[in-house]
Amino acid sequence: ASLVDGGVGAKEHGDRHNLIADREGVSIEQQTALSKIQARFRAERERSTHIKRAREGKPVCPFLRTPVRAVEAMLRLAAPAEADLVYDLGCGDGAISLEVARTCGARCIGFDIDEVHLASARTTAEAHDLSSLLEYRNDDVLELEFAPATVLVIFLVPNMLAVLAPKFRQLRAGTRIISYHFPLPDDWVPIATEETDHPHTAPPATTSVYSYIVGELGASEGEEARGFVEEEEEEGTGK
Repeated sequence: ASLVDGGVGAKEHGDRHNLIADREGVSIEQQTALSKIQARFRAERERSTHIKRAREGKPVCPFLRTPVRAVEAMLRLAAPAEADLVYDLGCGDGAISLEVARTCGARCIGFDIDEVHLASARTTAEAHDLSSLLEYRNDDVLELEFAPATVLVIFLVPNMLAVLAPKFRQLRAGTRIISYHFPLPDDWVPIATEETDHPHTAPPATTSVYSYIVGELGASEGEEARGFVEEEEEEGTGK
């Protein structure tokens, strides 16, 4: 059966991933062949998912792995602690959430629509003995409720951020939102930024990580900066 038409079930997805991931005793030639199969399988599965979303009129966000230096910058700005609950939106293979658990000891839940990437993330969590801190859910981030989270880490495209930003306004004051490469819409101003790598361009370039704290004020480059702070109507002004 085609890998695209649904002929391969979720269990076989996981079994296939585990087979490819377990390379001990496999020759270089076999590893190369298996890697090519894995890459093709993931690309076709992801393409099918994105075509389905596009036909439904939903934003599409292809998978790009977050670079190591960018993950480190995100964690510096987020400063997660053991008491935090971190949501990794569009987690892919879990590169960000794994580091949250490994270096900070915080509990993290990753959300993605691609079960193949989620299977990879779960396998990596188990290999690092971090399953007690990491959970991965096959959910559409556009339909989530974010209230339980104290930190959101994001690498999503602008049209998805535009849909999510109104939901972020409902988060409790003090919630940290960290976005790699793409800032939130214009009514959000970052409380801090950090320059980092962006290798997904030709030639590789630099980009920024943007930090927001819901309801708090800060300063950036001498100008007032803030996470989203809802303006209150002034009594007697009619505004």
